[in-house]
Amino acid sequence: MAQENVYDNRSIVEKYIHHKLWKKGYVWEEDRGGTRHDPCSALHKVLREAGDELERLYQSDFAEMSKQLHLTSITAQQRFTAVIDELFRDGVNWGRIIAFFEFGGTVCVECVNKEMTAHVDNIAGWMTEYLNGPLHAWIQENGGWEAFVELYGRQRDSVFRSSWSSIVTVFGLAALGAVGLTIGAYLAQK
Repeated sequence: MAQENVYDNRSIVEKYIHHKLWKKGYVWEEDRGGTRHDPCSALHKVLREAGDELERLYQSDFAEMSKQLHLTSITAQQRFTAVIDELFRDGVNWGRIIAFFEFGGTVCVECVNKEMTAHVDNIAGWMTEYLNGPLHAWIQENGGWEAFVELYGRQRDSVFRSSWSSIVTVFGLAALGAVGLTIGAYLAQK
C-alpha cells in the first residue's frame, strides 16, 4: 500500500515548476527546497526526467498550446482547468499525469515570459488542487507516487510509447476550445 503521508502534492508541484522555470533562466520565489534532505528526491528526479523527455518530444506543441490559451487575470483559471479537464476526460494514466505537469510548467514559463509572474503561484495552486482532488484516488489506487517512480525506472519506454501523440491532440483541442476557436480552423492551419 502506498504511503500517502510521505508526499506533499504542493511540494511536488512547486519543485516541478521551479525546475521548468530554472531551465529557462527564471527564479521563482516559491521554491522552498533549501539544502535539507528531501525524502521525495527520487520522485522529483523521475518526474523531471519524464517531463523533460515529453518536452523534448513535443516542445513546440506545448508552447503553442500555452500561447493559444491567451491567459488573463480574468480567464486564467477557467481556461487552464478546461484544458486539464479535457486531458483527463477519457481517463487517467501516468503518461497523462506527466503531461499535466509538463503543461502546467509550460504555462508557468509562458506567464513569466509575458510578465504575468503572479499567475505562477495561482497555477501551482490549481495543479495542487487537481492532484488533491480528481487525481488523488487514481494515484493511490495505482500504487501512489512510489509506483510511478518504480514504473518509470523499470519501464521508461512504455510510459512514453503509448499515449504522447494522443495527449498532444487532446491538449490541442482543449486549448482551442478554451479560447473559442473551432476545430476546423485549427485543422486549416495545419
